[in-house]
Parts: sequence; C-alpha cells; structure tokens
Amino acid sequence: MTEKERIVEVAACHSTHTSACKTQSGQVYMWGQCRGQSIVLPLLTHFTCTDDVFACFATPSVMWKLLSVAEHDDFLTVAQSLKKEFDNPDTADLKFCVDGKHICVHKAILKIRCEHFRTMFQSHWNEDMKEVIEIDQFSYPVYRSFLEFLYTDARLCQHIIKRGITVENAFSLLAAAVRYDAEDLEEFCFKFCVNHLTEVTQTAAFWQINGDLLKDFICRASRCGAFKN
Repeated sequence: MTEKERIVEVAACHSTHTSACKTQSGQVYMWGQCRGQSIVLPLLTHFTCTDDVFACFATPSVMWKLLSVAEHDDFLTVAQSLKKEFDNPDTADLKFCVDGKHICVHKAILKIRCEHFRTMFQSHWNEDMKEVIEIDQFSYPVYRSFLEFLYTDARLCQHIIKRGITVENAFSLLAAAVRYDAEDLEEFCFKFCVNHLTEVTQTAAFWQINGDLLKDFICRASRCGAFKN
C-alpha cells in the first residue's frame, strides 16, 4: 500500500481477529488472523469489497456489518438504481480509460446529467462513435469521483466528494467540475480550496491548471476575502 493511498473504509471483527480496508482506488487489503495464519502487514487481495475478506478468510466466516434486506433490487429507488449501475460493464455502452484503468459508464446518463457530455455525444462528434475514450487531463481517482458524482443525487454526492477530496486533488477536481458544468460540485470544491488555500496553492495541480481557470479562481477567492490578513 502506497503512503499516499487514501483509505475510505476500514473494518474489523474482534471475534475472528481479522481486519480489512478499502482504498479510494478500490483495492482491498487484509491483515490479522486469516485461516490460521498471522498477517502483520496489510496484504493486497483480489477482492472488490471488504465483506468478501471476512466471508472467505475469517474463521468462522462472518460479516462485519449487519445484513440489510431493505435494499433488495426489487425495492431500489431510482437514485439507488443509478448508483448501482455505475461502472457496471454488463450494462455500460462506453468506457473511459484513465491511467490505464477503465471506468464503465452509460452515455444516456451522462447526457442527462451534464451539458458537456450532451454536446460531446452529438452525432457529428467523433466521441459519439467511440467505445473507449482516453482521458489524460485527470488522475484516475479524481475522474472516477467526478463520474460517480453524476450517478448520485445531490445529498449522496456530497458524501462521496467529501470522502475523496484531498489537498492534492482538490484543484484538479475543481477543474473537472468547471469543464463539465457540474455547478454543485464546483461550488463544493471551490469552498474546499479556499478553506485550505495555503496547502492547495503549493500543490503541482494548482500550477498546472490553465491560466484562465487560475485567474478566475484568484478573482473569485479574492471577492470572498481569502487573501485578507
């Protein structure tokens, strides 16, 4: 596990002495007593969720959180259904490739949620004919968080971004929100950048952003009193 990898979920079971965590990029690690062996340092697994660690390696097999039957597929709300389909290769009709990793999405949802994608997927644009679109302006965690934002209602998206935003990626995420006309996300990222102004302005992302966005941010932050002593 790299030092800069952000942990978004940690789980532990006292009775089995087993622990697990999930990183922002989706990797799942485990440690503790696993099938009679003592693992001291976090070990990378092939799982996609922490539940699988306890189901496969804890003795006896357990779940680290209560099982809920209220969210059966037959009873999902529209918002829950959309969130469930994010990055689902079985139903997606488009993939974004970022840092060598694929993110599966649905053109119809992106067009409904974002003016930029609505324009991009017009029949006369080359992108409308592609099955895979390469993205090199943003890192994988930042772009994935942004796309997940489009699949989530306003209340839930705030939780996702708050959980994933950092000083290092805040300005890149702000740039993505501006570029793709995601006004709610833009406002949240702007406030985060202003509240952590000293740290954000020292990151590489801040100085790599195009001049127009940088000027706009400085002017807007100045109007908010960010540069007052």
